[in-house]
Formats: sequence, C-alpha cells, structure tokens
Amino acid sequence: MRKSNLLLAIGLGAMMALPAAAQTSDKHQSLSRELVAQATVALRADKATDARLLFERALVADPANVAALVGLGQVAEAQGLTGRGLKYYRRALEVEPNHKMALEAQALAFLKRDMADRAENNREKLARLCLKGCDALTSVTAALEDYHANHADASMAQKEG
Repeated sequence: MRKSNLLLAIGLGAMMALPAAAQTSDKHQSLSRELVAQATVALRADKATDARLLFERALVADPANVAALVGLGQVAEAQGLTGRGLKYYRRALEVEPNHKMALEAQALAFLKRDMADRAENNREKLARLCLKGCDALTSVTAALEDYHANHADASMAQKEG
C-alpha cells in the first residue's frame, strides 16, 4: 500500500513539473541557438578553438542541437580532422536524418576521404529533399563534378605517364 502511494505521489509531482520543464527546455534551446550563432561567427573569423568551445556549450544546453553538431564537424575539419568531422555529421543525422546542412557537410567530407559513392548517396537524398533545388544540393553536385573531373584528369595523366 505504501509503495503505490509513493508511486502516485512521484507521478503527480512529475506531471506538475512538466510545464516548468518545458519552459526550462525552451530557455536551454534558445541559449543553445544563441551560442551556435556566436560559434559560427568565431568559425568564420578563423577562431576554431573559440568556435569549438561555443559549439560544445551549445550542446550542453541542448544535446539535440543539430547545428551545433554540424558546427563541431566543421571545426574538426578546419583543424584537419576529417574523420572526427564525419563522426559529428553522423551524430547530427542520427538526430535529424533529413538535415540538409548536415547532409551537405557530410558529403563534402566524404569527398575529402575519396568516398565518392557515399557523397553521391547524400546528393541523391538531397535531390529527393530539394525537389526545386537548394544550396546544399547545388554545392554537393558541384563538388562531385569537380571531384570526378579531377580524378579523371589524374587517371589520364597516370595512363600517359
């Protein structure tokens, strides 16, 4: 009897706390978005360390902030750590599988790793998401064309040499 009363009290307390938790969540999400904006400015100013710290703080405030995960991937790539960048992009796409910026960033990182087939998969997904076109699709398509042109030139030079 005492256990059921205790469970009832815990359940009622949790239900009453839901509106407050939702407000806190909104505050954290807002803070997280603000930190991402600051981090993006820092990254554009070539302040990778500052950007990384701000993106990490944004994730503490909201672990599901896809923009923060993509930002951390971009910071990793700026520091020459493409593999780490790919891990962040994968995490971002686990949270939001159709996030265009994450698909674009991942595709471009795949090309750095000579994984053109995976980049093409991202381009195809972007094509399905962007029926009327979008910047991410344009960027990935152009990068794939450049990649294939450069590799065709290298292949021709190797055959001639």
